[in-house]
Amino acid sequence: MARARTGFMHSLYVWLVIFLGCGLLVSMLRLQPVDIDFLREYLVFLVLGVLAEWFVVALPQGSLSVGFAVVLTSFLLFDTSATVLISVLSALLGNLVISKDGSFRTTLFNGAQYTISAVGAAYAYYYVGGLTSDKISLPNILPLLVFVLSYFVINHLLVNIFLWPSCRHYTWSMWGAALKWDIYTYLFSTPVGILMFLIYNKTGLLGAALLFIPVLTLKYLLRLYINLEMANRELSVLYGVAQSLGASLDMAETLGLILTESRKVISYHTGIIYLWHEEEQLLIPSAIRSPYADKLKKISFSLDEGIVGMVAKTGQPEIVYDTKKDRRLRSMPGITQFLRSLLVVPLMVEKKIIGVVTIGKKEPYAYGPKHMQILTILGGQAAVAMANALLYKKIEKLAITDGLTKVYNHRYFYKKFEEEYQRSQRYGCKFSVIMIDIDYFKRFNDEFGHKAGDTALFTVAKIIKKNTRNIDTVARYGGEEFAILLPETDSGDAKTVAERIRKAISETVFRIADDKPPVGVTVSIGVSSYPADTKDPQQVVELADQALYYSKEHGKNRVTVWSQMNLTPVEKET
Repeated sequence: MARARTGFMHSLYVWLVIFLGCGLLVSMLRLQPVDIDFLREYLVFLVLGVLAEWFVVALPQGSLSVGFAVVLTSFLLFDTSATVLISVLSALLGNLVISKDGSFRTTLFNGAQYTISAVGAAYAYYYVGGLTSDKISLPNILPLLVFVLSYFVINHLLVNIFLWPSCRHYTWSMWGAALKWDIYTYLFSTPVGILMFLIYNKTGLLGAALLFIPVLTLKYLLRLYINLEMANRELSVLYGVAQSLGASLDMAETLGLILTESRKVISYHTGIIYLWHEEEQLLIPSAIRSPYADKLKKISFSLDEGIVGMVAKTGQPEIVYDTKKDRRLRSMPGITQFLRSLLVVPLMVEKKIIGVVTIGKKEPYAYGPKHMQILTILGGQAAVAMANALLYKKIEKLAITDGLTKVYNHRYFYKKFEEEYQRSQRYGCKFSVIMIDIDYFKRFNDEFGHKAGDTALFTVAKIIKKNTRNIDTVARYGGEEFAILLPETDSGDAKTVAERIRKAISETVFRIADDKPPVGVTVSIGVSSYPADTKDPQQVVELADQALYYSKEHGKNRVTVWSQMNLTPVEKET
């Protein structure tokens, strides 16, 4: 509900600004009709305003424009109505021509915020005693500064509220960078506007218009400088990413770092890294940066589903300019429901897919080929780091896993046992140990062969895992013996688990060979608990082992709890 309300409030804000701007424009034109004697001047300044909109220097956190120079010159030469009309028409014509997404609402907003800024600045100017004529004079310096400052504050406030949904992830440094470039824009545009006014008074309209040629040239050079600075920044980030990724072998840390570093060069609303899981044959979200993370983490893709699956299958990156216009994505769940622009890049090592990174923004046409190139380079570095992290994780898992049964090994069992004992000392927790031994296993091996014995061990381990919790530790203790550590479990609950395992194994049919009939396998089980049975941690496993051998000596295929083994045994049904 909160997110939906945020979207509604933003739309409401946009339309309120549009209606307010329209109302102010109509009121100004009624109260102060434009002087048609200056029609030629209006048209020339309108063209200059449109050119200023076209030659905007794009920045990661904003843009640079000399549009305010045209606004200031118009205000100094004409009245407020003409200034507003030139500003609005410049914004409308400029945005309609250069706008890639064709968002008419955005174009209207731009026109409206220019109207509100100009009217508000003019009101402030006259409120502090600004002159209607001879505006460039010593007594009029303060009102003129008030006009510039008021226009800047109103324009900056209206625009930043409009951009807030897509820029709310900005850090303070990003907001500071955006503010810095806005200030530079006004510091540059204000002298240009005053100079155009002075040249107009001395040489006429042609001189003021010709001044814009070196201004536009300077903007072009500035654009080159910005591009070089951005290229340098991108290279710095790429170098930093390479260093950072090479320093970490933790998968979660690596994935988080990829999304964090990517945002330094490519702005996004939502970023997701999907990892390819061979067993499930699915691309599963493993790292997410998004307000909708809780919902997105539940959405996985096969290789035949959506653009994420398609990119993983083909190994080719994809750029989506507008999800609403792409037929392939209309039925795709998840990110395409609220993002308009997407970059989707495969993460591959030696032509083998290991994942997919996807970033997106709510605005259409937010990304281009350059963004794709940057993310592809980042993806290449990330894929190598992820492959190293996966290899490290695999080696780490092999070190604690029994190769045959795929459950934990003896060493890891005692590591978890020590951790659980320390936890019980700190918080007063209880825990239990179950020891399991396959009955007549030597005879089974002698009769059916070691291959059949290996199959039996693997199947028993699988059954044990299926009948225990995720927090329980199942390990192959040695030979045909297994051990289970059960946190927060007393002997009664541990016995229930043990009985469930014993019954499941005894009811399982073991197929050892195609030419031989299936056979059955049974287990004997012992249970002990801490601290109920002993306060010595070294004895917990030993007591469970004693209970296990009690089961062996009293008929096998049974469960014995150490605290009850001196009682008259009750034969368990098989």
